[in-house]
Amino acid sequence: MKKRDLRFGKLVVDFANAQAAEEAGVAFIRGAAKAFGYGPEFLAKALERYPTLKRFEDALPADDRELVALLLEERRLLSLINNLPCNISLASYDYDGARSLLFKIQPIEPKWDCENPYQEDDVRIAVGAGGDAWIADVAGMFDDRAPLTEDMDEVKERLLGCMREYVALGDRILAIRRASPPEKTHEARKWAAYHSRIEAEQEVLAELLERWRATLGEIVEAGDLSRCQALVDLLAVYNVVNRRELAVGEDGVIYEMPLFPEGYFTERAGLADEYYHNVLVYALVEFLKVPGNRRTLRRCPRCEAFFIAGPARTKAKKCERCASVPPSRTS
Repeated sequence: MKKRDLRFGKLVVDFANAQAAEEAGVAFIRGAAKAFGYGPEFLAKALERYPTLKRFEDALPADDRELVALLLEERRLLSLINNLPCNISLASYDYDGARSLLFKIQPIEPKWDCENPYQEDDVRIAVGAGGDAWIADVAGMFDDRAPLTEDMDEVKERLLGCMREYVALGDRILAIRRASPPEKTHEARKWAAYHSRIEAEQEVLAELLERWRATLGEIVEAGDLSRCQALVDLLAVYNVVNRRELAVGEDGVIYEMPLFPEGYFTERAGLADEYYHNVLVYALVEFLKVPGNRRTLRRCPRCEAFFIAGPARTKAKKCERCASVPPSRTS
């Protein structure tokens, strides 16, 4: 049976070797179950609660799919509009009421005669019941309020194009909403919000995955670990995370509370990368604390995967998969 420190090392290595965000998240759950000694019931429960896009697609009711897809497209367009390199953002579109667009505009120059010189201005533009005359008002607002530079011409065209799509999308959403019971609309919005949370978590995982690959690469290649800044940074996090707390049980016995109880992985508190990062930091440091483990942590020169060389492969330079592939013959 493998020692616990090796399980911690494998948790980190398997995470860093994942090909994509969803795979990294699943590897994290599986590795944590083994490293912390949780049983198969915990693993099944944690995986069942782990949000993936595939699980979302499998669970989404067929009669909610159209509206959910439109709501997600609405969110995507709003994000695209509000991330244009411009001082103008779209706050809301009341397509079920006054049919007006509310824009927030950051002042180009401070308004020193106001209490808050950088306070945003509100601009409302009526869309009306039909036609696209409103687009001229948006263009006029842009010309009056956006910085006057040549680069803004392209930004303006992108904004107007997105606004046309956004308003047309609102009409399609409104038509479906009016033809459906209110509870179906509410349910669809919950599904769309859940999908967005999954996407947000995968963005966090993708960034964390790249960061941990770079960190392990630095540690593997470091000749002197005392001068390895990546490890020094991890130790700073480890010293904060590794705070032991005592509690009193129902039997009156004082015991040490676990750093990462089962509920940490099944209840999934928050989407911040600390949820993953703190466990990975703790696991890697626990692995490196054992004398000799540092020398077994390697990176395959062929596929660049990280691996831990076992007792039978102490001198191995390639991972097991690449080592099992016979060298190609050259003619």
